[in-house]
Amino acid sequence: MSSSFKNKLRRRETASLVNPDHPSSSLVYFMGSLAIDAVMIDCEQGSPSFEDVEEMARAARLRGVSAIVRIPSVEPWTIERYVMRGIDGLVIPRLDKGEQARRAVQEVRYAAPRDFDSKVIIVQVESASAVEDLDAFLAIDEIDCFFIGVVDLAKSMGFAGDYAAPQVVATIDRTIARILGAGRCVGIMVKDHDIERWRARGVTMLYTHLNDFAAMGAGAWRRLAGVAG
Repeated sequence: MSSSFKNKLRRRETASLVNPDHPSSSLVYFMGSLAIDAVMIDCEQGSPSFEDVEEMARAARLRGVSAIVRIPSVEPWTIERYVMRGIDGLVIPRLDKGEQARRAVQEVRYAAPRDFDSKVIIVQVESASAVEDLDAFLAIDEIDCFFIGVVDLAKSMGFAGDYAAPQVVATIDRTIARILGAGRCVGIMVKDHDIERWRARGVTMLYTHLNDFAAMGAGAWRRLAGVAG
């Protein structure tokens, strides 16, 4: 499960990470039939309880899909409590400095000493400060993927989340190039109108929400059925 997703990230093969958007194990189980690589159980912006996390992770395992949790904060107790829920890895947000990321990785190792090497570790690069300190992030070998949080990055740059602003686009493109230049994996949120653009720039970890994923499928269905949208 996690090893397949982790290996794809490490080899910079195209890999999908989909946020279920709803705290439902049965939904995760269904999503496992959609040829995705991993689900992201969102405990930063979503509402899953610790029990929901365990049940959603079990459903993912039954389908052979990795269960990755985005944690709400990077305190040691937070990392430990989620890692011990039977998940395959973490998305770690709210990092401004590489040293914060290094400490978070150490906490994951502490919480999972026997199977640390199989855990997926994705860090979000989502602030101007993180971009400035990117070399320190890239020096951490244990990180499997650097996930550029475009909305929060734009906000931190003073553009109120508008990641289409030219200055933000230029920063994102430079950041992608720096990560790829270090031989590392880049992840980003994709929409139907920009997925080809990001792939052309070398992004291989493609993140989306189930709501958008379903809308893309619905759009394809309407085109095939000749139904006006």
